Order: sequence, then C-alpha cells, then structure tokens
Amino acid sequence: ICKSNNVNVYLAMNTLVKNSEIRDFFEQLSFAYSKGIDAVIIQENSFINLIKKNYPDLRVHMSTQASVMNSSHANLLSKSDRITLARELSYDEIKGIRSKYSKELEIFGHGALCVCISGQCLFSSFLGGRSGNRGKCAQPCRKKYENSYYFSTKELCLIDKIPEIIESGVDSLKIEGRMRTPYYVATVTEIYRKAIDNYYSGEFKITDEMKKRLKNAFSREFTQGWFNKENAFNRNNASGESKAIEKEMYNVKIKDIDCERKKIDFNIPEFRERIGKKEILVRVYNKEDAILADLNGANVIYMDLFDENFVSAKKKIKCKLFGVTPRIMLDSDEVVSLIKEKKPDGLLAGNNGVLSLNLNIPIHLDYNINCFNDIDMDYYSTCLPIVSPELSIKEMSFFKNKDFVAMVHGKIRLMILRHDLDKDSIRDNRGEFIINKIRNGSEVINGKELGLLGKSRQLLKIGVNKFFIDTDKRVGEVVKLYRDILDGKQIDDSKLKKEYVLGWSFKGVI
Repeated sequence: ICKSNNVNVYLAMNTLVKNSEIRDFFEQLSFAYSKGIDAVIIQENSFINLIKKNYPDLRVHMSTQASVMNSSHANLLSKSDRITLARELSYDEIKGIRSKYSKELEIFGHGALCVCISGQCLFSSFLGGRSGNRGKCAQPCRKKYENSYYFSTKELCLIDKIPEIIESGVDSLKIEGRMRTPYYVATVTEIYRKAIDNYYSGEFKITDEMKKRLKNAFSREFTQGWFNKENAFNRNNASGESKAIEKEMYNVKIKDIDCERKKIDFNIPEFRERIGKKEILVRVYNKEDAILADLNGANVIYMDLFDENFVSAKKKIKCKLFGVTPRIMLDSDEVVSLIKEKKPDGLLAGNNGVLSLNLNIPIHLDYNINCFNDIDMDYYSTCLPIVSPELSIKEMSFFKNKDFVAMVHGKIRLMILRHDLDKDSIRDNRGEFIINKIRNGSEVINGKELGLLGKSRQLLKIGVNKFFIDTDKRVGEVVKLYRDILDGKQIDDSKLKKEYVLGWSFKGVI
C-alpha cells in the first residue's frame, strides 16, 4: 500500500532487547528487510554498526528513546542516518545541535508528550512490570496523585511553528500516531502537509478551521512544550477526547509493485566470556558520606561533579572518587572545563554525550544508559556499565560478559524530567514518591529504596561481582554490610528486610 503511493516504510523496533530476544529481533528485521522496508527505527546505540554491516542499503534512524539532547551525543551516533531528538529541547537548543551535527535530524511536532524523558522511565515497570522502555507503558503518569493528574501532560502541537522548524534546519517532523485511530492519523497528517506546502509556496497560514480539526481529532489541550518553553501540564484531565465524526474507511490505490529484497541470514556475534573482580561502587551526596563509604570498604565513590565539596572530599578519602555528570546534559553545560578543574579519577556518565568528549579518563555508565545485553557490553567495551535495573538476576545470568555492575541497594529513580516540579513528594494508594530537583530538571524517586541485602549473594553465584549502592541513609552501615557479603562473611539482615523493596531483581519486566 505504501509503495503504491510513493510512501516510505520505516519499521519501529525502538525497544530495549534482552539477550534471549536478540535472535528474534534480527530474524524479524531480516524478514521486514526482505519485504522492502526503507529504514528501521532503533533505540540501542550498539545495534547501528551491526545493522549497517548486515543490511547495507537499509537506513538506520535513532529513536527519541535514545534520549539525544546534545550535539556530543548526536555525533556519537553519526553512523546512523537520522536522529529523532528528545522532545525536551527548545528551539535554540535544536538549532545549536543542528549547527554541530551534519546528518538528518527529526523532531516531534504533534501528539502525546511523555512527562519523563523518553528511554529514561522506570515508573511503569516498577509499579506493574510493563516497561515503557520496551514499548509496554501502562501510563501511571496519567493517573491521579493526591486528587490531581499531577504528571499528566497536554498534547504537543507545533502547527504554528512550521516556519521556525523548517528554518532551524530540521529535516523531518514526526507526528505521534501509534495506537491512534485512522481518522486521527489522516486528519493530523493532512493538516501538517498543507501547512508545510503553504510555507514553501510563500503563503503560510494556519486557519481557525485547521486548528479546530486538530483539536477535534484528539486533544488533552495543546502546548508547544519545550520548543517554546510553555507549560506542558494538564492536571485536570488526563484522558483527552475526540469530538470528530470519524470515517471508518479510506480508499487507497494499490499497484502490483515488487519491492522485495533477498533475505539476510543474520549471525549473532560471538561474545567473550568475562567475570570481573569483586568491587563495591557507592554514590554519595556529601563529603561526610564519602568518608564513611571509604572507611567501610568502597572501591569507587561517585559524587556529583558540580558539588562544591568535590575537591575537598577527594583529598579526604583513599579510594577513587568519580564525578557524576548530569543525566540531562545540554550543550550549555560546561562539563569539560569542570573536569579539567576538579580532576576526578573518572566519571559516572548519565548521558552518552560524555563518550565523545575524548576525556582520556575512566568512564562508568549510569544505569539509565540502558545496558541491556551482550551487544551493548561489546559496544561499551571501554567503559564499565551499571546494567539496567529492569533486568532480573536470571536475565543477568544470560550475559556472556559479566564484568558489569549490578545495583543492589538504594534510590530507585523512576523518572527523569526536564520540568521543574513544585512539590517535594507526592502520594497515591501505593505509597510515596520523592521529587528532587536535579541539574536541568527533576527526578522522581520511589519512597522505599531497593535493598537486596542477603539476596545479593545470588548475583555472586552467577558471576556478577560488582555491586552498586546509591543512598544517603546509613551509608557506612550499608557499605559494610555489602562488603561483608562480597567477602563471604555471614550477615543478619532480618531486621532490615521490611525497610526495602526488591525492585525488578526477581521479576524482571515485559
């Protein structure tokens, strides 16, 4: 149908892939490739080279799920053919990336907004096992919290901004249409097509009728979001509505066109088996806790690179002190100059943009980088990743290369948002969620911390020897407990179990 109408077909496979799913993923891609798709949209950075090597005439588009928010990250992905930028960028920030990146850029122009930066959300999977990072989001952000839809956002609508978008140098405008009705997709596409054609004809005009049709197709109220730095929240209504009389059938022309290719037999690469040495890596939030972690057996301590006490903490401890870089890292953040000034022993990178800065210091990867399989481990071979906490211990056992870090204790960061939220915490019938201000935005943390305690021995049994702790509570005591576990000593965790949750460690996600 698409080829008959001179329309390209892009297959969305923008999901995190477990080791047990790699073969199915590439068999599906080979089948779709043989049927003539023009591009594949992916989330995993590590898949770019494999796809380019095995499917030489197939375009690779990086999804907004890859969370690209700066030019350094974009240039890291320069072997892809197109990048869909994160939705949380302003007009000026988009132009800035455009000026430093030569290949195709795409932005979202219309449709639903996630309150969390795409690809960084653990909210749905933590509460119900359905991962938003794997396309299964149960949309807990659209539910009520303390009698309001606190996290619910409006619909993005950039129809008025078509001239600015085109003049910014963006190559493609994306309409969010998955899971929508045919009427919605047809109507929104038609109106944006007309607006773009009007611009190129020199007669750009958006009529009230065009806006009315967009609103009637579906609306939770419209916003221009971060593109114009507008308020994105609709806390009164999360469901939205369609007021249109929807057509049930559309007539399309179909020709007898041969668009098939020879099917590719994809061979999964061989991965080297590795097991790392036993280590405890601890994230702390002040100098005092850095000292306590050091005294009780930490091998590496992570501390915010922007913390004013970073240098003095480094002088007080014997183990290595790594600087934590922002998860929301913009081109305006002076990370390189700060590294030169504070001279950390290494970095815990919360953003892939750090990897293309040529820093020549050790780099560990925060778990929001979403290291999910052996292909990722091979791709990040010069770094030490904290693997995604959405992986169960059983799924970690399927890794050939187990020289990674597993989170065993501490803060569960459910969402990373660029929005500046006005509360310190919020509750529903399941419990409390803590809201913290972070650099360039906010984070939502579960009220109860993760605590595997004695159950972390199961990681040792499968060959995972590096433990990650992220807490500001009883730091010395917690670090000593896990140090004893690594050293094979007996511990008594019976009094602590009720204080913590097990997260995804035994259930994993779908």
